[in-house]
Amino acid sequence: MKYSLLFFVLFLVNNLFSQIKFDDYFLPKTLRVDYTHAGNSDTSYIFYQKMKQEPFWGGSQTNLIDIFNYGKYRLMVYDTKSSKLIYSRGYASLFEEWQTTEEAKNIDKSFYEVITMPYPKDSVTVKIQERDKSNNFTDVFEITINPANYFIEENQNYDFANYQVINNGDSKNKVDIVFIPDGYTLDEMEKFKTDAKKFAGYLFEYSPFKEHKKDFNIWAIESPSKDSGTDIPGEDIWKNTIVNSTFYTFDSERYLTTSDMETVHDIASLVPYDQIFILVNTPKYGGGGIYNFYNLCESDHKMSKEVFVHEFGHGFAALADEYWTSDTSYDEFYDLSVEPYQANITTLVDFPSKWKDMLDKSVMVPTPSTAENKNKLGVYEGGGYLAKGIYRPRQYCMMKELETEDFCPVCQKAIEDMIKFYTE
Repeated sequence: MKYSLLFFVLFLVNNLFSQIKFDDYFLPKTLRVDYTHAGNSDTSYIFYQKMKQEPFWGGSQTNLIDIFNYGKYRLMVYDTKSSKLIYSRGYASLFEEWQTTEEAKNIDKSFYEVITMPYPKDSVTVKIQERDKSNNFTDVFEITINPANYFIEENQNYDFANYQVINNGDSKNKVDIVFIPDGYTLDEMEKFKTDAKKFAGYLFEYSPFKEHKKDFNIWAIESPSKDSGTDIPGEDIWKNTIVNSTFYTFDSERYLTTSDMETVHDIASLVPYDQIFILVNTPKYGGGGIYNFYNLCESDHKMSKEVFVHEFGHGFAALADEYWTSDTSYDEFYDLSVEPYQANITTLVDFPSKWKDMLDKSVMVPTPSTAENKNKLGVYEGGGYLAKGIYRPRQYCMMKELETEDFCPVCQKAIEDMIKFYTE
């Protein structure tokens, strides 16, 4: 069985941490910690900003300990009295990507970031760990939090209307996605509602999402912007929008992101959420997706559907880009001497930890990119922004070319494993 190994691990984790029951340690709402992440290409510093209570917890109340080992960073939450690990999650960030750009070699810069966890009943010690170049995690930030601390903010900065585009039941065993509009004015809220319904439908046109539609809830928040559209710095276009999205991130025209994580989470907190997807009201091609951070895409390009699904692959399942021919702003994003954490690329340093067990024994490693092998699972050179030294599972996949009709079997497995982790 494809999934036997992962869920044997999940079985072990659940048994090892079987004494960790959600109700013993947590309340069904969210504790949010905001911080500034600063540095340059060689340095990384985290500075505490504030804490905030959010009224809902959208995550699992069963699988509290991360089993995937994805992400540049890892949130670790310990019960202070017993020093027991009671919650963990991996994630990535915009700062991490910026560190690999040419700009980061020349200046220091800061980014606003947010981590979330279920709200603790008693004192917890929260650590942020960072993965080094050898793939080892080290502590880079630590804070002890008393949940009775009166400096934990409880105010809601926004009171926008919201509704469920798709409702399949209780959030504690569903994947909850929240759509946040950017660049939709108050007069364009009906357009946003139409777009939200349309994009929700797009997701379930692709496997394995369509087979797991019952495992998802999708929310939409009617948060209007003053201006219609988004910033396009390369064309000297600047808009006043609710979450301040922009093209030309890291000087890459199509890279659509926002640095306003405080506003993003203030809006998202109006509903239970596991994943945040920002729909940007523009016909200009572009998007972005960062694991357990956020996802964005444009609303009205002819490739919007494909961009939406591709970016969600990044944000939800930590899937890597498998292309290498497009211009990017990254410099040496992957170290070829170590195995990348993403499930769908390999440097062959530790290939048995990837999809080796899914290959037919007759498949050559590496696998020639021939017409005969067009749809065959293999080990094809090129991926992760590099033509040499990194390998992908199939010649064509949604994570390589948007025109492809599906995710490859390795990406599908990674997505399905993540769905099961949230819902079982």
